[in-house]
Amino acid sequence: MARKGQRMADVGPAMVAEAIERAEDAEDVAAARDALARIEAGDEPISLADLRADLEL
Repeated sequence: MARKGQRMADVGPAMVAEAIERAEDAEDVAAARDALARIEAGDEPISLADLRADLEL
């Protein structure tokens, strides 16, 4: 569905949406595991305040 040339919504098979969600969840889990491994290896986690400052938020 489009309005003024902008995509508004997409209707598709629920199985496709579920597969996309599973893939995104798997990426999130992998990123979290990687971050925890880096911390366990000695990397220092960054605080939320420092992250916001770095991103100028």
